[in-house]
Amino acid sequence: MPDPQLFDAVCGLIRSVVKLDAEVPMTPDSTLVDDLGVDSLDLVSVFLEVQDAFGVVIDEEDLTGIVSVGDLVAYVAERRASQAA
Repeated sequence: MPDPQLFDAVCGLIRSVVKLDAEVPMTPDSTLVDDLGVDSLDLVSVFLEVQDAFGVVIDEEDLTGIVSVGDLVAYVAERRASQAA
């Protein structure tokens, strides 16, 4: 189960970048492209905003593994934990 505060923050960021209504359901299993309709340009914007907002770097080789909201939240949590160690 992802950190609820981090999950909410990432969801808010995605909603802001992609201009999604609050009524659009977003769960950890929601896929960015198929479920939320994020296109390639928005995806780049989401990743850049995540990097700025959370102070993490998303490595290019890791991008293909980030498919769902939960994947993105887990990635951010992992990166933050490794930077704090």
